[in-house]
Amino acid sequence: MFESVTEPPETGVQIHGLFIQGARWDDRKMCVDDSHIGVPIIDFPVIWLEPVLDVTLDISKNFHCPMYKTSIRQGELSTTGHSTNFVMFLHLPTEKHPDFWIRRGAALLCMTDD
Repeated sequence: MFESVTEPPETGVQIHGLFIQGARWDDRKMCVDDSHIGVPIIDFPVIWLEPVLDVTLDISKNFHCPMYKTSIRQGELSTTGHSTNFVMFLHLPTEKHPDFWIRRGAALLCMTDD
């Protein structure tokens, strides 16, 4: 949890306060995994966003997880062609094919409906 973060990283930024819907983060495997039965939305751990050249990344085994401001995954289309509710994609490691998570509707949320 964010309480364990005591210092800022040398590069990039750490963010917390996100939620994941349709999946969960497995700390042991360090990847996205099936959510527990009856738990549709859970807290997501602190994320370190580090700027790197995209040519150095191996994202072949990652799920390109969409992040939305709210759980309502719609909004006005902006000039970029994305919904105004859409924030960005995060590349999350996974042991399953990314299509598995797409069919599940897995996404990160900045806030819940509660």
